[in-house]
Amino acid sequence: MKKHFVGLTLILLSATLAQAQPYRLSEADQRVNNHKYAGVTSWVEGSYSQVEENWLDYLRQHGKIRRKRNYYQISDLQYNNLPDTLLYVTRVSNKDSLGLIWLAPLTNDLPADEQQKLLGTLKKLLKEGTRHYYLAQAQAKIDESEAAALVMSKKHQRLLYEKEKLAEDLRAAQELKAELEARLEETNLKIKSLNQQILDTDSAAVQAYRDLEEIKKVIEHHKEELKKIK
Repeated sequence: MKKHFVGLTLILLSATLAQAQPYRLSEADQRVNNHKYAGVTSWVEGSYSQVEENWLDYLRQHGKIRRKRNYYQISDLQYNNLPDTLLYVTRVSNKDSLGLIWLAPLTNDLPADEQQKLLGTLKKLLKEGTRHYYLAQAQAKIDESEAAALVMSKKHQRLLYEKEKLAEDLRAAQELKAELEARLEETNLKIKSLNQQILDTDSAAVQAYRDLEEIKKVIEHHKEELKKIK
């Protein structure tokens, strides 16, 4: 019962915590192969492995991904009129239980205005990717809760069946008890009757013995009288 209460409490707590998540987007430079590239970042509330896996799954919906040394290269990126001839880079790192996604075009040759416009579009992509992660986490909690609800529903049905079966067993036991109590009362009456018959028979046997002794005396008397006849 205690384990059930703890499990249910954890589910309710996780449901409470699954509220609107914050978006912490910013622009930041990072080095790739000893070259610095301007890009955008998003802090995501989640473990490194979960954030990276979800982010890469999301990117695969828009382009082709290849693993490099410590980053991923993206080609044919199809999103909101991004230049699909450019290559892009992304990596995920972690700090204090947060995942940091970094996304950047693999070029430093764009004019400043085009560069800023491109980073703005990438920031939108990154925000949607972050939202995709939060939605996936929320859906996972829903799936977990629904699975728990299914288990609890089956348990509820099983307990109702057990209750019905126990009620049937109780009715049968009560009927048997009533039958046994009736038989016990009947047996007690029979025992009482037999005890009385034993007492009556014993008393009759004593009286019969006494009568026999009297008869024997009469017989002896008659025999004595017979001897006196000459």
